[in-house]
Amino acid sequence: MKVKRIISFGVKYGRPSSTRALVIDVRGFFPRNPYNNKKLRNLSGMDAPVQVSIAKAPNFSLGVSRIVEKIAASNYETVYLGCTGGHHRSVYLSILVGDILGIPVSHRDIGRK
Repeated sequence: MKVKRIISFGVKYGRPSSTRALVIDVRGFFPRNPYNNKKLRNLSGMDAPVQVSIAKAPNFSLGVSRIVEKIAASNYETVYLGCTGGHHRSVYLSILVGDILGIPVSHRDIGRK
């Protein structure tokens, strides 16, 4: 595995333009958006209530496993995980996968509204 960093991002702010990075849209694995829950809207994927909500998704473990497999098989140094706004799903999954694989994580769009 060559991956050196994982970056979460919001698709609505533009997909990463680099052809030298693996881009994974986590919405395909976890279609339910925590933003649609008014109690979770102003939180982020760093907050426990959002993490619990995402983890309740059907086939959560399978989705995480598939993302980990894609990253582990990657020859790219950078991996981007994206969701709609870059606040909830991509943030939590970047943290979770980064912890599993021991890869540093940053969040491109978490401060945007």
